[in-house]
Amino acid sequence: MALVALGFFASRLSTTREVSPLNQASVLGEPILSTIRSVQPDASGHVQIALDETRRRVITGNLSDGNIERLMLAAARDESNDGLRVESIEILKRRAGSSDVRDALLTALRNDPNPGVRFKALDGLKGMAAQPEVRRTLSYVLQNDQNPGVRIQAIELLTQQQDADLVGVLQHLVTKESNNYVRQRCERALLELNASVGTF
Repeated sequence: MALVALGFFASRLSTTREVSPLNQASVLGEPILSTIRSVQPDASGHVQIALDETRRRVITGNLSDGNIERLMLAAARDESNDGLRVESIEILKRRAGSSDVRDALLTALRNDPNPGVRFKALDGLKGMAAQPEVRRTLSYVLQNDQNPGVRIQAIELLTQQQDADLVGVLQHLVTKESNNYVRQRCERALLELNASVGTF
């Protein structure tokens, strides 16, 4: 009888220890996201359930905090969530003076498949259009981006300053650009740069 009683109390103690983290999480208001991966019965009639659990945390801080900036940069690279990338780039552009943030904006502008993200990145780079690396990326976007609106914005930023290297790019675009508005904007930019529209 003593052994049976001992087994009973040991079982109760083990059960309590197993569920207490869930109860504690519930009391603390920390939501736990559970995904059932497998279920398996055993000979005694019990069922073994394998769960993957994720506990959600909320972190608040200033963008000048290195940890907050790192998390924001990670969010800006999340390929699975377009909306998250748009929101992250919108917030990060306030910190465009940070070299890591600038690099993230340039990467998004070159590579992000969502034009909304690329527009946000362009907006964040407005104050840096004179920097050589930024100009190289803008020139690449002007020649390769599939969205006419993005290409127009790239022209606007590139023509903020006189640049002889830009003339050849614009002249080449005039001959191959299929979008009438983009082509006309290239022609106007060439006139503003006192350059001929055609190549000779």
